[in-house]
Amino acid sequence: MKIINTPSIIIFDCFETIVKNDRKSWIDLFKVFVKENNWKISPQILWDTWKSEEVLFRKVRTNLENLSLNPNFQTYEEAWANCFNKVLFELKLEGNPSVLAKRCIKNMGKNSPYMDSNEYLNKLSKHCKLGVISNADNDFLYPVLEKIELKFDFILSSESAKLYKPDPRIFLNFIDENNLDPEDCWYVGDKEYDDVLGSSSVGMKPFLIDRSVYNEIKEEKNMVRISNLIQLYEILINK
Repeated sequence: MKIINTPSIIIFDCFETIVKNDRKSWIDLFKVFVKENNWKISPQILWDTWKSEEVLFRKVRTNLENLSLNPNFQTYEEAWANCFNKVLFELKLEGNPSVLAKRCIKNMGKNSPYMDSNEYLNKLSKHCKLGVISNADNDFLYPVLEKIELKFDFILSSESAKLYKPDPRIFLNFIDENNLDPEDCWYVGDKEYDDVLGSSSVGMKPFLIDRSVYNEIKEEKNMVRISNLIQLYEILINK
């Protein structure tokens, strides 16, 4: 994938791209749930059972083959409450699914930016506008973005759009609302399905960031692979 144009805007996914999604904090929260409710179950089993339901929600929420067949939109809080409802029934546990889901929302809002986020987002902002398109509820997206010492030019959550990536309409809404040309947009995210597929489908230039390992910058046919925001900044200033 040859990068030709300097972007007018770089748009970021949030979690696992510029902000952490700490798996340990999830396990710790489920330990608290077990203790507070005196459930006779391993926190790991509770987590694994809930997570399998949550993954299923992610798989079925967008029907790319026929967008008109998308199920009714659910926020994460609503979907997570439904997951807890199924899990409590399956495991024969007493609890309030809505309360548990709200605790998860609050926990997500406690995540912190990556070490390079503040410095390099600010450096990037001197060259172009910056935005965020995130599959997230506002109640946990905005608290984590406030921890970044930068005011993003544009922000769109799945809750506000009532759409989830990779549905192209969430990207098109962002483009239309902010009067942007997709060919002048770079999009940076950590998931090939949600981020690369979604952004490229409307003409944006996708960057796949994988923070779990360090690799050199790699240009491929349909995306550019990077490991951190430092590499993204290097690409931008060396154009």
